Amino acid sequence: MPDTKTKIIAAAVKCFLNNGSENLEKVAQVAGVSRRTLHRYFKNRQDLMACCKKEMLDNCNKAMTEAYESDKDPVKKVRNMLFAAIEQGIHYAFIKRSYERSNFSELERQKEFESDDVKAKWLKIIAELREEQRVTNALTIPWIFNLFGAIIETAIYAVEAGDVARNDCKKFAWISFKGAIGLKE
Repeated sequence: MPDTKTKIIAAAVKCFLNNGSENLEKVAQVAGVSRRTLHRYFKNRQDLMACCKKEMLDNCNKAMTEAYESDKDPVKKVRNMLFAAIEQGIHYAFIKRSYERSNFSELERQKEFESDDVKAKWLKIIAELREEQRVTNALTIPWIFNLFGAIIETAIYAVEAGDVARNDCKKFAWISFKGAIGLKE
């Protein structure tokens, strides 16, 4: 059985995903606790959002690591990492809206993905594909990294808007990414 803090974070994710400006009273209600209990664990909305962001990063790191380890083929690894990032992004879209998307250089400084070396694994795959001449050398790694993020964002927005079915968005994202970097399967 999850502890109270975990229940509150799960309730916040659920509430904020449906309504990014949902009040803390509703979060407490969904968690099955009083507002006073919520404030025993979280000083304010920003504190709760920071914990939601940490949960998102932890879950994203885990999903991306599992995707990386899912296959030996670097093309399948990068595809599975794209799909994992889209799934996580759809689930935690409210956090993306609350925190501005970080660029390649900022992630270098923040090292948010360093704990599980997710970014290092992703960079290794792209470097390996470039070395094998399976992706274009005309694009820099930072460009490809930002493109990867932009395609994930596009998939999330398309699903949220109801323009594209969840499974189709992964297929479209993969076609877009591999085409953009000239990936040879």
